Amino acid sequence: MKRGIALMKILFSVVVLKGIGGIESSLLNILNNLCCDTGYVIDLCVIGNYISPTTVIPGNVHVIQGNRILEYACSELKDLKKNKSRSQIIMAVLVKCLKKAIGYKRILNFCLKSMKNKEKYDVAISFSNDKFNGEYIGGSDDYILRCCDAQRKIAWIHNDARQHGMTKEICLAHYKDFDYVVNVSEGCKKIFDEIVPEYKGKSKVVTNTLNLMGIEKRKSGTSPYKSNGKINLLTVARMDNQQKRIDRVLDCCRKFKEEKINNVFWTVVGDGPDFEMLKKQAAQFELDDYLVFVGRKSNAIPYMQYADLFVQTSDYEAYSMVLIEALSVGCPCICTNYESAHNIIENDVNGWLVEKTSEAIYEKIRETIERMDSVKAMKKDCINSCIKLNRMALDSFEQLIKE
Repeated sequence: MKRGIALMKILFSVVVLKGIGGIESSLLNILNNLCCDTGYVIDLCVIGNYISPTTVIPGNVHVIQGNRILEYACSELKDLKKNKSRSQIIMAVLVKCLKKAIGYKRILNFCLKSMKNKEKYDVAISFSNDKFNGEYIGGSDDYILRCCDAQRKIAWIHNDARQHGMTKEICLAHYKDFDYVVNVSEGCKKIFDEIVPEYKGKSKVVTNTLNLMGIEKRKSGTSPYKSNGKINLLTVARMDNQQKRIDRVLDCCRKFKEEKINNVFWTVVGDGPDFEMLKKQAAQFELDDYLVFVGRKSNAIPYMQYADLFVQTSDYEAYSMVLIEALSVGCPCICTNYESAHNIIENDVNGWLVEKTSEAIYEKIRETIERMDSVKAMKKDCINSCIKLNRMALDSFEQLIKE
């Protein structure tokens, strides 16, 4: 990143940092890139107070402690049990019962009263957006608006706004006092502008960035795959089947089995609400020779580094972090043709776009594995495309905070 304005003071806020997910990766990448520039002073408030032991925050970022009650309300018990005492776990259970009785929003409002930030900032950024469909989830936006003093306040939206339950009425009220609202792709901006055209003037696009030096350090000299001579397919995703459509992975593997295509093996990295269900289905279909779910990995880069093909099966994404990470280590990608994928994947250059069906994914994989020599020759183009995309993203971010 180019040299910034001298001692520009920036505050970022998120709810929790769980050690996994595209939003967290994107935040850490921005922080690492900013920390390479001596012109910035950076604070980070994790309002839910939970930071995974696997999350590595740059040393020159000042972390502001969040609220313990919000930690109990926002964090999963399985995560809290790793480093909390028995009495703290009991308190977390009580807070979760209270949350169920009165709602998260009332707990949030109570906690924010004691979270006033006395510093003055040039820019304050709410990096994890609120969700309004079903049970309200969030609080980072409220923290920036109600607890912070900044010349400019910016809200980030990391997905299709409609998928977060954002209506015109909600957006008009919720984003009224923000100077800018950032979407992470042109497609997501278009959707936001259609929902609330009144805010088109403060609606911006900043795509997700990578910390390319950090990725280089996370590479491994040893492949995580067994040396079985098979073509390694890889998917890295949160196990949320409604969006990520991991059922299509199972469909393809069943087809491989039916067609007796025995030279491929598919590894799925990630955790989430549908993890056990998907593993159970794979066992029922007896796909052990074709598919393995390895769960959450703090470092998925070696899997990408040694994969022959990265496959993304999602119905929708805002701007996929794992897709550009795969490209950064030279792994060609087969990806469903959701809108923002067109900004990342160029057919026959760094990958291929296919229709959002199991059949289309299967056919493209089958076609591709029959010409692996030409696929391997795409490695350099994958890396170059990622470098170009990353430079554009960093320039967009820097321009935004200086406006």
